Amino acid sequence: MPSTGPFPLSPIDHLFVGHAFSAVLEYGEHLDAGRLEASLSTVLQGFTPLACHLVELPDARLGFAPSQVPSQWIEVRETPRAPGELSGPESLGEFVPRLATGLEQPLLGVRLTRMPSGSILSVTVSHAVTDGHGFFTFLRAWSRATLGRTADAPTWDRSVLAAGLQSRETAIKPEDVWRRTGFTWSPGTRAVESPQPATFGVRRVPPALEPSSGGPTLFENDLLCAWLLKTYAHVLAGPEGLALSVPIDYRRSYGGLPQSYFGNAVRAAPLWLDRELLERESIPELAARVQESVRAVLDERGARDSLECLEQLRREQGPRVFEDVHLADPRNGFLVTNVSRLPFGMLDFGRGPPLRTLLPAVESRTAAIQQTDEGSEVSLILPEAKA
Repeated sequence: MPSTGPFPLSPIDHLFVGHAFSAVLEYGEHLDAGRLEASLSTVLQGFTPLACHLVELPDARLGFAPSQVPSQWIEVRETPRAPGELSGPESLGEFVPRLATGLEQPLLGVRLTRMPSGSILSVTVSHAVTDGHGFFTFLRAWSRATLGRTADAPTWDRSVLAAGLQSRETAIKPEDVWRRTGFTWSPGTRAVESPQPATFGVRRVPPALEPSSGGPTLFENDLLCAWLLKTYAHVLAGPEGLALSVPIDYRRSYGGLPQSYFGNAVRAAPLWLDRELLERESIPELAARVQESVRAVLDERGARDSLECLEQLRREQGPRVFEDVHLADPRNGFLVTNVSRLPFGMLDFGRGPPLRTLLPAVESRTAAIQQTDEGSEVSLILPEAKA
């Protein structure tokens, strides 16, 4: 593990510069702010990237370098009343800390809001530092430290994702980025300057979904994704169809990458759906297409191909090119991520597990599937003009 900085970002880290995401945990009792602060300071010694800021490197890459340790990591606030609906965008805007974009800015924000009869702990991280799996690993380690338990330090050395990447002879085109990474390069269309997250999704509860009898075995995530497509295609699709992106974690398939890797280890499975097909096919039929698109890239070859594409794009265009790479196509795209497999609802910071856990969608044309005690729910952001 490297001990001095700055540390270069991986190819997929570069794509997520300017993006951030959050977790919101509501507890029925007051959390001890001093205890949280002390345990967080301890845990950050192992999760070094979170205690850094982004810098420019001389080889047309970005990296993270250690920041000066602040007097306190956690912002503590008081509120006279509990929110009526915690999942609403207005409530989330009050409780969730935001991160300024650009270089030399913090990559971690933590806010503890104390209510008369409970607490809300909200954590925001820069997506350039880690993905959802890494985020949960960090929160679990912090939770264990708060309880006086130990947790294994993660691996965050980016070199394993940069080693041996090959460039092709032909220059990267926008259609290559979509096909090989599942994301959309649309030059000159995206500029993220406001603090992130800038907006939050609305809560939607899907109906009970069952696969058709005699069809392929479908996972709940496939069916929920298809339900979203069927329900909101009229506002998401363009005249010709819809470009779906489904993020995939490749820690289990990429050789040499440990499960404890703290960073971004994802690509998206791309799926183009014609308008006529969206209208004609049933939810189980669409779910089968989603499942097939994921399986087509769920291996080391698919992961490496995405990294090679992004690295070649950076070499050809420079790191600023990723300002124009979208998680979902701004014209006709939709990204659906699933965080329900990560047990955020078990995070105990000294007062038992949370009453409620939220990982809201934070960008237009995205949805986040998550698990509650009552079942699955979705945080969803539709295009602004069509929401």
